[in-house]
Amino acid sequence: MDLRFVSSLILVIDAGSLAAAARMGGITPSAVAQRIATLEALLGVSLLVRAGRVMQPTPECRRLLPGLRQLLRDEAALKGLLQADGLQGQLRLGAISTVISDHAKDLVAGLRSAAPQVELQLIPGASSALFAEFEAEGLDAALIVQPEFTLPKTMQFTPISRQQIGWLLPEAGGGAVPEGELPCILYSREAWGGVACWQALQVQESSPKVLAEMDALESIAMLVQDGLGRSVLPRWATLDRYAPNARFVPIAGLYREFGLLSWSRDRSRPVLKLLLEILQGSSRSDPGSDHRGR
Repeated sequence: MDLRFVSSLILVIDAGSLAAAARMGGITPSAVAQRIATLEALLGVSLLVRAGRVMQPTPECRRLLPGLRQLLRDEAALKGLLQADGLQGQLRLGAISTVISDHAKDLVAGLRSAAPQVELQLIPGASSALFAEFEAEGLDAALIVQPEFTLPKTMQFTPISRQQIGWLLPEAGGGAVPEGELPCILYSREAWGGVACWQALQVQESSPKVLAEMDALESIAMLVQDGLGRSVLPRWATLDRYAPNARFVPIAGLYREFGLLSWSRDRSRPVLKLLLEILQGSSRSDPGSDHRGR
């Protein structure tokens, strides 16, 4: 028995009409009528009778009502138990590539330990694309660069850490071209995190020679490692994995901030609280980062 149909029946009885029940249930009157007809066919009795302008329960329905109402109370109680724990089911989490590189291991291990019934679906993407997917409710939450625009009240951004922005340079003395004459490899100016890097570069060099531009920090780091250019980048925790011999020179006072984008209605959702605890603990050991989760 579909308890949505039982709920529609009780709404009709309590409200007195199909139209009122439809408004309360957020469906059409014809859909309510179809649900009642399905219940009647399932139970083999008539459930409603019209008395003037009001729909009333039949004698058979009156005998069933206490049990039907109890079914809905039991369903609500079961949902309450799940919400009290809240650590099960699928979690659709979007994340920029550097966050995945830095924190995927801790996320998977932390959830496996504290919430083994949570199924983590980690979806990579750029901050702008992940925001759009979240806005369309295709994601439960997203780990992205902080938006520069004001979020609607239905959303919240919880900062996790700030990553220093600075020059990534090839190993000193490792090439024939002086490092100051090397072309620049740009972190895409279309990327949310790339805007601050581009502005920092413009302050230091009015007309930088550009070799390439991409929204792929790991690839940029490897190109710098190979001595093909230099770049202004945020320092994420696993940067050294992609450019072990390159030098990072911070630019004073400049940071890229990332955090968790979630719905305001979910601010007390246990799985998101756990997610933040894992990320904040993981971020404390990030080189070049200022831990923000306090």
